Amino acid sequence: MTLRTKFGLVLILLAATLAVNVGATVWGLRFLNRELAWPLQSIQAVMSGLHAIKRAGEDQAAAIGTGRELDPTSRAQSSDAAPPDDETRASVRELQREIEGVHARLDAVPTQQVRSGISSMVNLRERSRTIGALTEAWFGRGDAETYEQLSAALDARHELIERIEGRILADAALAVDHGQRLRTLVLLIVAVSVTGAIAMALLMVLLVRRWLLVPIETIRAGAERYGSGDLEHRIDLATRDELGRLGDEFNEMAGLIQRMQDERIERERLAAMGEMARRIVHNLRTPLSGIRTLAETTRDELPEGSDLLGVQDRIIASVDRFEGWLREMLKASSPIELDPRAFSPGDLLRSVADSHRDAAGAKGVSIETDDQGLPEQAEGDPHHLEHLFTALVSNALEYAPPGSSVLIRGGTDRGYWSVEVVDSGPGVPPDLQAEIFRPYFTTRQGGTGIGLALVKRIAEQHGGTIGVRSPAGPDSDAGAAFVIRVPCRGAGSGHDNGRPALAE
Repeated sequence: MTLRTKFGLVLILLAATLAVNVGATVWGLRFLNRELAWPLQSIQAVMSGLHAIKRAGEDQAAAIGTGRELDPTSRAQSSDAAPPDDETRASVRELQREIEGVHARLDAVPTQQVRSGISSMVNLRERSRTIGALTEAWFGRGDAETYEQLSAALDARHELIERIEGRILADAALAVDHGQRLRTLVLLIVAVSVTGAIAMALLMVLLVRRWLLVPIETIRAGAERYGSGDLEHRIDLATRDELGRLGDEFNEMAGLIQRMQDERIERERLAAMGEMARRIVHNLRTPLSGIRTLAETTRDELPEGSDLLGVQDRIIASVDRFEGWLREMLKASSPIELDPRAFSPGDLLRSVADSHRDAAGAKGVSIETDDQGLPEQAEGDPHHLEHLFTALVSNALEYAPPGSSVLIRGGTDRGYWSVEVVDSGPGVPPDLQAEIFRPYFTTRQGGTGIGLALVKRIAEQHGGTIGVRSPAGPDSDAGAAFVIRVPCRGAGSGHDNGRPALAE
């Protein structure tokens, strides 16, 4: 997962958290308004209307002399009174119209019937109409019976209004209690939302630390160690994003720098050794040539059958052997010039094996070849490659015990053809498996340390590699297997840093 994807997910989580918090807040406000503020506003409207009707009714009763505040004697006297004058009639009728207007306003309140009860409000309106009709009837006839009916209707409406107000007040008390519970619920929801936001913020901090800060600090520490010269260090990031790839590129860069340094040191060492070897060869060849010439002259002057003839022959053979060593020394320290062309790797291996069979038989060792996996043709310098395989087979025969065998096995893998030379000797200790390819390093008495160094140079000049596996295989606890890998097409000059590693 890339950093862009990771931070995209973080932004999505942040936006989701913000949306949840905003949504919870808006929902809480609307919920409280719907459940508390709006019902209380409707209660206030209904209560105000009922109070207006009750006060107007009381004014009506007082105007016609039948108010509740009058004692029974005054109410009895009022019942025998003559119909009111025109001013009282106008006042009562105005109060009646006011009551009807209040009823109209109450009808416009959506929850008035819910708050007061459907039947109660219908009954209240009917009572108000009845009072209006009785008032007009009493104004017209002025009889005591109509007056009593009007007085009773006014009292009944007053009592009905008080019952409705009592019910609404009881509902208001329940609403207040319900509001407390809703308030607790909303606070709980807000608390959960805030807690979720805090948890999400902590999660984002942890993710940013894990995805960004820790890898950057690891890369910084690795770069600091690289800068101090510790090129063996490797940056280990358990991630496949851009920073992980950056860490891998740092590791590749460190490996490349280390290889370049090793190659530079090796070149400088080879150059110094080559210069020293050329001086030694130059300084030794002249006296050696003189020794050989003197030995030949002395041998020619000796009579036949002289005991000194064998001595002179040994001197000449020793000088020739010494001369061969000097040529090998120059060859190991001089640049290799390749003459690449098409050849058959199988034919080359069989030729090398056949040339060593007599020497192997003299030691009681057999040579086995398996070239079935080799390509029919490859490109390279067969002359130098013959020297390479000759050195490896000679080395294997040197260490192979009598009665054992040396196996030369070929194969092909991912654009490379490979050859394994396997023996059953004592093997190569792990701490020497890299050292044995250095020039003039040897563990064999009388060895020069040039053969395997030359093998390594020839392999690398072909763009290939050489490695050693010891023990020789999973079914063996001894022996060594030298593995050569060479590209199937084309011979390189120098190292191929992009080649696959040896399967050792």
